[in-house]
Amino acid sequence: MELNVTECAQKLAFEIELRLADGIAVGPDTLHFLSSTFSIETPAELGVLLDDPEDADARSLLELLFAPDEADRAQLETVIEKHRCSAEDRDRIVAALNRKNLAVPIKFPGQEDTLAVNLTRDLLETYVHGLNITLQLPTPLIDAIEREVAPREGARIKAILRHAPLELTDPICSFFVKLVECSDRSAESILADLELCLAIFAEQPAVEHLFDLFMAKKRRLLQQLQLAARFEKQLAADNMETLMLKGVRIPHIDQDEARRSIARIDDICLTVFEMTDPQLQIPTDVDLGKFSDCDDLETAFRILS
Repeated sequence: MELNVTECAQKLAFEIELRLADGIAVGPDTLHFLSSTFSIETPAELGVLLDDPEDADARSLLELLFAPDEADRAQLETVIEKHRCSAEDRDRIVAALNRKNLAVPIKFPGQEDTLAVNLTRDLLETYVHGLNITLQLPTPLIDAIEREVAPREGARIKAILRHAPLELTDPICSFFVKLVECSDRSAESILADLELCLAIFAEQPAVEHLFDLFMAKKRRLLQQLQLAARFEKQLAADNMETLMLKGVRIPHIDQDEARRSIARIDDICLTVFEMTDPQLQIPTDVDLGKFSDCDDLETAFRILS
């Protein structure tokens, strides 16, 4: 028998309570922020700052700590998907957890000591709303992921899609279904492709054909590589101070990452659309000194073609 909404809310509230009981693990980025901004290195030092709940920094830090990260979302994804909840269910979950007066341990990596934080309703809303439990992923997308990807990695993929900064329209859903079904990549490679695809969809205006979005991104990356190659030639002929006086702008681009992104865009497009644009090629300004023997000639020819 299908669970009613109250039962769904109760069961998901129980799973969330278990997750919070395990504690909040401070990730490396948050740890660096605490250290560099507040000189906080231990749970005790964090407790001193959080001792005043009216302090603006304390409130901001608590919101940061209780915004669920990717690990939280992936761990809870299976139960979120199973116990589909409405906005009313979400409010029931917050209310139910708030009545329990929970204290959640904050854990720093490599340290045994923890800091117990009493959960307020505001923090519960931050955590529960951050799980985006009211969104229902399209069934064809769920089915494709479950057929093609192992459960653990599949939960990560579904959690990322649940929190994608865009609407999963039918064309975008069909795109991801085909990417998962037709890909012979590992789950880690699919996750990397997913991150790139979501960034491309989010940063560019909507167009009629998704293929055009990828080619537009590829074109921009190629233009940036060309600017970087041109700058390197200018720098070889002049020094940095002279170029700055001439008003030459320094291109800010990770050239290796740009080349990897271009290769991945081609791979994604060949997988999903079965085509790419052969006229858009990586610039030929390549240091051939990188290729030192005959075994590397094939690589050089491939880059230069």
